[in-house]
Amino acid sequence: MPSPLISCIRKNRLLLPLLLSALLLGGCAGQQQPLQQAGDPYMAEHNRRYSQLTHWQITGKIRLKTEQSSDSANLQWQQNADLYRLTLSGPFGGTAARLDGSARQVTLTLPEEGVYSARTPESLLYRHFGWDLPLSHLFYWVRTLPAPDSGYDSELNPQQQLARLQQDGWTIVYDRYRSHTDTAGGDLNLPGRIKVSRGALELTLIVNRWQFPEPMSHLLQRAAGTKETPVP
Repeated sequence: MPSPLISCIRKNRLLLPLLLSALLLGGCAGQQQPLQQAGDPYMAEHNRRYSQLTHWQITGKIRLKTEQSSDSANLQWQQNADLYRLTLSGPFGGTAARLDGSARQVTLTLPEEGVYSARTPESLLYRHFGWDLPLSHLFYWVRTLPAPDSGYDSELNPQQQLARLQQDGWTIVYDRYRSHTDTAGGDLNLPGRIKVSRGALELTLIVNRWQFPEPMSHLLQRAAGTKETPVP
Protein backbone atom coordinates (compact mmCIF):
# COMPACT_ATOMS: atom_id res chain seq x y z
CA MET A 1 0.00 0.00 0.00
CA PRO A 2 1.50 3.40 -0.95
CA SER A 3 2.32 5.87 1.82
CA PRO A 4 -0.16 8.69 2.57
CA LEU A 5 2.31 11.22 1.15
CA ILE A 6 2.65 9.47 -2.20
CA SER A 7 -1.10 8.89 -2.42
CA CYS A 8 -1.68 12.57 -1.68
CA ILE A 9 0.74 13.70 -4.40
CA ARG A 10 -0.85 11.36 -6.93
CA LYS A 11 -4.34 12.62 -6.12
CA ASN A 12 -3.52 16.29 -5.76
CA ARG A 13 -1.23 17.54 -8.53
CA LEU A 14 -1.35 21.05 -7.06
CA LEU A 15 0.52 19.91 -3.95
CA LEU A 16 3.64 18.84 -5.83
CA PRO A 17 4.58 22.19 -7.38
CA LEU A 18 4.17 23.85 -4.02
CA LEU A 19 6.50 21.33 -2.41
CA LEU A 20 9.09 21.54 -5.17
CA SER A 21 8.81 25.26 -5.63
CA ALA A 22 9.38 26.56 -2.22
CA LEU A 23 11.68 23.68 -2.11
CA LEU A 24 12.52 24.12 1.39
CA LEU A 25 11.07 26.15 3.98
CA GLY A 26 10.90 26.66 7.71
CA GLY A 27 8.49 25.57 10.38
CA CYS A 28 7.13 26.54 13.71
CA ALA A 29 7.51 30.08 14.93
CA GLY A 30 10.06 30.40 17.70
CA GLN A 31 10.53 33.07 20.32
CA GLN A 32 10.80 36.51 18.75
CA GLN A 33 14.25 38.10 18.84
CA PRO A 34 15.04 41.74 18.19
CA LEU A 35 16.35 42.19 14.65
CA GLN A 36 18.48 44.90 13.12
CA GLN A 37 18.85 46.02 9.56
CA ALA A 38 21.82 44.45 7.78
CA GLY A 39 24.07 47.20 6.45
CA ASP A 40 25.61 47.28 2.99
CA PRO A 41 29.15 46.41 4.18
CA TYR A 42 27.87 43.37 6.08
CA MET A 43 25.85 42.09 3.10
CA ALA A 44 28.69 42.71 0.65
CA GLU A 45 31.07 40.52 2.68
CA HIS A 46 28.36 37.96 3.46
CA ASN A 47 27.40 37.62 -0.20
CA ARG A 48 31.02 37.37 -1.30
CA ARG A 49 31.74 34.56 1.15
CA TYR A 50 28.60 32.46 0.83
CA SER A 51 28.40 32.73 -2.95
CA GLN A 52 31.53 30.55 -3.00
CA LEU A 53 29.43 27.67 -1.65
CA THR A 54 28.37 25.95 -4.89
CA HIS A 55 28.53 22.23 -4.01
CA TRP A 56 26.46 20.65 -1.27
CA GLN A 57 24.15 17.85 -0.20
CA ILE A 58 21.19 18.50 2.07
CA THR A 59 19.25 15.80 3.87
CA GLY A 60 16.11 16.86 5.65
CA LYS A 61 12.37 17.31 5.50
CA ILE A 62 10.07 19.73 3.76
CA ARG A 63 6.70 20.74 5.13
CA LEU A 64 3.95 22.51 3.23
CA LYS A 65 1.08 24.43 4.75
CA THR A 66 -1.74 26.07 2.80
CA GLU A 67 -5.27 27.16 3.67
CA GLN A 68 -6.55 23.79 2.49
CA SER A 69 -3.92 21.28 3.59
CA SER A 70 -0.69 20.46 5.39
CA ASP A 71 1.77 17.73 4.36
CA SER A 72 5.43 16.78 4.50
CA ALA A 73 8.07 14.79 2.65
CA ASN A 74 11.67 13.74 3.10
CA LEU A 75 14.08 15.74 0.95
CA GLN A 76 17.50 15.10 -0.55
CA TRP A 77 19.10 18.01 -2.41
CA GLN A 78 22.34 17.45 -4.33
CA GLN A 79 23.95 20.55 -5.86
CA ASN A 80 27.04 20.48 -8.08
CA ALA A 81 27.55 24.04 -9.36
CA ASP A 82 24.64 24.56 -11.78
CA LEU A 83 23.64 20.87 -11.75
CA TYR A 84 21.12 19.73 -9.15
CA ARG A 85 18.84 16.90 -8.12
CA LEU A 86 15.94 17.26 -5.68
CA THR A 87 14.29 14.06 -4.50
CA LEU A 88 11.08 13.92 -2.48
CA SER A 89 10.24 10.65 -0.77
CA GLY A 90 7.78 9.16 1.68
CA PRO A 91 8.53 7.85 5.18
CA PHE A 92 9.58 4.42 3.87
CA GLY A 93 11.83 5.67 1.11
CA GLY A 94 9.52 5.48 -1.89
CA THR A 95 10.29 8.28 -4.36
CA ALA A 96 7.32 10.60 -4.88
CA ALA A 97 9.02 13.03 -7.28
CA ARG A 98 12.44 14.00 -8.60
CA LEU A 99 13.62 17.25 -10.14
CA ASP A 100 16.89 17.21 -12.14
CA GLY A 101 18.22 20.44 -13.54
CA SER A 102 21.03 22.38 -15.17
CA ALA A 103 21.40 25.84 -16.64
CA ARG A 104 19.85 24.59 -19.90
CA GLN A 105 17.18 22.05 -18.98
CA VAL A 106 15.08 20.79 -16.09
CA THR A 107 13.38 17.39 -15.87
CA LEU A 108 10.54 16.43 -13.55
CA THR A 109 10.05 12.70 -12.95
CA LEU A 110 6.79 11.47 -11.45
CA PRO A 111 6.73 7.70 -10.84
CA GLU A 112 3.90 5.96 -12.67
CA GLU A 113 3.10 9.20 -14.54
CA GLY A 114 6.03 10.16 -16.73
CA VAL A 115 8.98 12.47 -17.34
CA TYR A 116 8.56 16.13 -18.26
CA SER A 117 11.20 18.62 -19.41
CA ALA A 118 11.51 22.37 -19.82
CA ARG A 119 14.22 25.02 -20.08
CA THR A 120 13.67 26.38 -16.55
CA PRO A 121 12.02 25.00 -13.40
CA GLU A 122 9.58 27.93 -13.44
CA SER A 123 8.35 27.20 -16.96
CA LEU A 124 8.17 23.46 -16.21
CA LEU A 125 5.87 23.92 -13.24
CA TYR A 126 3.87 26.65 -14.91
CA ARG A 127 3.26 24.48 -17.97
CA HIS A 128 2.15 21.40 -16.05
CA PHE A 129 0.60 22.87 -12.92
CA GLY A 130 -0.15 26.53 -13.68
CA TRP A 131 2.08 27.89 -10.91
CA ASP A 132 4.43 30.87 -11.28
CA LEU A 133 7.01 30.30 -8.53
CA PRO A 134 10.66 31.46 -8.18
CA LEU A 135 12.33 28.06 -7.97
CA SER A 136 15.63 29.45 -9.25
CA HIS A 137 15.76 31.83 -6.27
CA LEU A 138 15.96 28.88 -3.88
CA PHE A 139 19.48 28.11 -5.05
CA TYR A 140 20.45 31.41 -3.41
CA TRP A 141 17.98 31.56 -0.52
CA VAL A 142 19.07 28.22 0.91
CA ARG A 143 22.61 29.66 1.28
CA THR A 144 21.22 32.78 3.02
CA LEU A 145 21.89 34.80 -0.14
CA PRO A 146 19.52 37.17 -1.93
CA ALA A 147 18.84 36.21 -5.53
CA PRO A 148 20.70 38.46 -7.99
CA ASP A 149 19.16 41.19 -10.15
CA SER A 150 16.39 41.95 -7.67
CA GLY A 151 16.08 44.28 -4.68
CA TYR A 152 15.78 42.93 -1.16
CA ASP A 153 15.63 43.82 2.54
CA SER A 154 17.66 41.90 5.11
CA GLU A 155 17.81 41.75 8.91
CA LEU A 156 20.24 40.23 11.41
CA ASN A 157 19.64 38.43 14.71
CA PRO A 158 21.59 39.32 17.89
CA GLN A 159 24.28 36.79 16.87
CA GLN A 160 24.89 38.80 13.67
CA GLN A 161 23.47 36.03 11.49
CA LEU A 162 21.01 36.63 8.68
CA ALA A 163 17.55 36.18 10.20
CA ARG A 164 15.22 37.44 7.48
CA LEU A 165 15.19 38.24 3.79
CA GLN A 166 12.34 39.88 1.91
CA GLN A 167 12.51 39.65 -1.86
CA ASP A 168 10.00 39.70 -4.72
CA GLY A 169 7.06 39.43 -2.32
CA TRP A 170 8.50 36.44 -0.44
CA THR A 171 9.66 36.40 3.18
CA ILE A 172 12.50 34.02 4.06
CA VAL A 173 13.21 33.38 7.75
CA TYR A 174 16.32 31.57 9.01
CA ASP A 175 17.10 30.03 12.39
CA ARG A 176 18.73 27.04 14.15
CA TYR A 177 22.16 28.00 12.84
CA ARG A 178 25.04 25.54 13.17
CA SER A 179 28.71 25.89 12.30
CA HIS A 180 30.06 23.73 9.46
CA THR A 181 33.48 23.32 7.86
CA ASP A 182 33.60 23.46 4.08
CA THR A 183 36.09 21.67 1.79
CA ALA A 184 38.50 24.61 1.97
CA GLY A 185 38.62 24.38 5.76
CA GLY A 186 36.57 27.53 6.35
CA ASP A 187 33.75 27.85 8.87
CA LEU A 188 30.24 28.46 7.58
CA ASN A 189 27.22 29.23 9.74
CA LEU A 190 24.22 27.72 7.98
CA PRO A 191 20.59 27.46 9.06
CA GLY A 192 18.96 24.26 10.21
CA ARG A 193 15.52 25.64 9.43
CA ILE A 194 14.35 27.86 6.59
CA LYS A 195 10.84 29.21 6.19
CA VAL A 196 9.64 30.75 2.94
CA SER A 197 6.20 32.30 2.88
CA ARG A 198 3.95 34.44 0.75
CA GLY A 199 0.27 34.92 1.41
CA ALA A 200 -1.31 31.71 2.72
CA LEU A 201 1.59 29.53 1.53
CA GLU A 202 4.17 28.51 4.11
CA LEU A 203 6.97 26.10 3.27
CA THR A 204 9.46 24.86 5.84
CA LEU A 205 12.78 23.16 5.22
CA ILE A 206 14.26 21.29 8.15
CA VAL A 207 17.92 20.56 7.39
CA ASN A 208 19.13 17.53 9.30
CA ARG A 209 22.51 17.47 7.60
CA TRP A 210 24.66 19.69 5.40
CA GLN A 211 27.48 17.98 3.48
CA PHE A 212 30.08 19.56 1.22
CA PRO A 213 31.54 17.22 -1.42
CA GLU A 214 34.73 18.55 -2.93
CA PRO A 215 34.22 20.09 -6.40
CA MET A 216 35.71 18.10 -9.25
CA SER A 217 37.76 21.15 -10.28
CA HIS A 218 39.56 21.04 -6.91
CA LEU A 219 40.27 17.34 -7.29
CA LEU A 220 41.71 17.88 -10.79
CA GLN A 221 43.88 20.76 -9.58
CA ARG A 222 45.20 18.63 -6.74
CA ALA A 223 45.93 15.72 -9.10
CA ALA A 224 47.76 18.03 -11.51
CA GLY A 225 49.94 19.33 -8.70
CA THR A 226 50.88 15.88 -7.41
CA LYS A 227 54.26 14.59 -8.55
CA GLU A 228 55.25 10.96 -8.41
CA THR A 229 58.20 10.18 -6.15
CA PRO A 230 61.01 8.63 -8.24
CA VAL A 231 61.91 5.08 -7.31
CA PRO A 232 65.55 4.88 -6.23
